[in-house]
Amino acid sequence: MTYHALITEQSRKAKAARNFYEYLRQKVNQAGWIPSLQWDVHQAFDGIRVPDRDRYKVLNIRLHDEHMSPYFKTDMNLFHMLMMDDTVDVTVFRAAPGWLFVFDGIPEGPKPFGQQGHDPR
Repeated sequence: MTYHALITEQSRKAKAARNFYEYLRQKVNQAGWIPSLQWDVHQAFDGIRVPDRDRYKVLNIRLHDEHMSPYFKTDMNLFHMLMMDDTVDVTVFRAAPGWLFVFDGIPEGPKPFGQQGHDPR
């Protein structure tokens, strides 16, 4: 399932998102960039797919800290943000109001656990 998160310029995480995007612009070859994307009413451009070795940097931004902020727009709930790990494919776009993160591979629900596939308590 594909989810989106838009970090606007006024957000507390804007500086971290900007620094990460600029880091990717220097590291990733421009031939692999995605030209543009439309999400909701926001036009995003110059998308860069995050390499496997740098996915932990997206987790270190700690987007779930901003889940109630008016400067952070997303179609995920807090559970989805907390379930992110380094197996999720991430693409970062520059958008007019900030930076758009596109996540692919976040589970829709919790994984079963326990002997019967659920918590027996």
